[in-house]
Amino acid sequence: MAIKRYFATKDNTITDAFEENLLTRGTGSNMGAADILEAFVIHGQTSASIDAANAEQSRIIVQFPLDTISSDMAAGIIPNSSGSMRFYLNLYNAPHGNTLPEDFNLDVVMLSQSWTEGTGLDMDNYSDIGVSNWEQRSTGNSWDQAGGKYHVGNRFDATGSFPTGLENLSIDVSQMVYKWLNSEMDNDGFLVKFPDSVVSGTISNYTKMFFSRTSEYYFYRPVLEARWNSARKDNRGNFYESSSMVPATDNINTLYLYNVVRGQLANIPNLAGDTLSISIYSGSAGPTGSSLLVDDASQLTSMVTGGLLVENGVVQTGIYTASFASTSSFETVYDVWHTGSAGSRVNFYTGSYAPISIGTTDHLYDTVYLNTITNLNDSYLKGQKPKLRVFSRDKNWKPNIYTVATQEVVPKIIENAYYRLIRTIDNLEIIPFGTGSAVKNFTRMSYDVSGNYFELDTSHLEPGYSYGIQFAYYLNGQYREQPEVFKFRVEEE
Repeated sequence: MAIKRYFATKDNTITDAFEENLLTRGTGSNMGAADILEAFVIHGQTSASIDAANAEQSRIIVQFPLDTISSDMAAGIIPNSSGSMRFYLNLYNAPHGNTLPEDFNLDVVMLSQSWTEGTGLDMDNYSDIGVSNWEQRSTGNSWDQAGGKYHVGNRFDATGSFPTGLENLSIDVSQMVYKWLNSEMDNDGFLVKFPDSVVSGTISNYTKMFFSRTSEYYFYRPVLEARWNSARKDNRGNFYESSSMVPATDNINTLYLYNVVRGQLANIPNLAGDTLSISIYSGSAGPTGSSLLVDDASQLTSMVTGGLLVENGVVQTGIYTASFASTSSFETVYDVWHTGSAGSRVNFYTGSYAPISIGTTDHLYDTVYLNTITNLNDSYLKGQKPKLRVFSRDKNWKPNIYTVATQEVVPKIIENAYYRLIRTIDNLEIIPFGTGSAVKNFTRMSYDVSGNYFELDTSHLEPGYSYGIQFAYYLNGQYREQPEVFKFRVEEE
């Protein structure tokens, strides 16, 4: 699963709005323990706020565990490459019975001073006095700027849009998070507020509410979400011959070698530069004769070089890859991974694949698939990370008694396959189909010779509920949602 969620460690609503008496502003009030976060701008509620410069405001401050994120990057749990991963701030809409503005924006900026959360609860009368609040960030320490001091500039902000007002806030804050991770700025959290143009205007925007980190609704708590594409494309099961019908880059295929020692991936010792040579052979029962010429994207060669997989900036232990193009059309081709040559040659592994010709057609047709997860359990303990195997085949496949008796059913590899996760009791979408390069295709499935697969991280899920997995395939230029729902339950650790 190429998604990791980090729950907020503290949040609060700060305001300079008038108290119920419409005489005193609630600048000293604290709402750090409330289950709601609120942002608004009110003009003209009293004579003291009719001037645009004195509009009443409510802002949201929220902070996430940067140390945990940094540790996960160092441990390889999430990528350590800024080009591989995006961070999204997610705040979830809280329905309410007050007036809801429409067609507005909220700015997300980087706070520049530290603050304490506080234990206040009263969001109506502002009777819980404490810090942090509109004036003070912690006991005895005032904000350098009332309402929260923040960094100014395009590199330090982002904007979320709310056409109907009911939307969640889901916004790319990668540029800001990487400033914290790279130690360019201290992690003081985010400030969510209405734009300055609204504050200095004349139109009120009352009120937008989100669930806070103390909400009873597990999946509506504020999260900072890391998204990246973890799909591995092992072409051993769909190795295509080179063709002038496709771009040169599409003729490149990648093969993988997994060095598993006593159940664990391990690097092959004493390899110069952790590299292996790969030679390709034909043969009826094994590699014979001289190695075949292949194209390593730069020239024709009888041998290509493979090395340890570097995935999202992290070198993967014991996983070797090699990429090349080939025009070989033999029924079976053998790939031999080795070091040295002639008498000093040492062979480490011999694999095989069946090259596929790229075909053309004079018409398009829809292919319907039947899908199953072959190793899905009825339940998992929270925190387990099962690697789920997907078996797909053409629905219209019609085997006869001979093919059933003599042939293994080969799974169909879907090169652009995605999954999503729902809670079955109410169909709440927990993880969406993460399609599109803008969000790093973060639920794209991997594949190898045995079909598609993906890792399911149950640490994201609330125990005591059942969940459903659904698939979507990109076919003939369209995303096709598959009809099956695969259910499982998560139990407490």
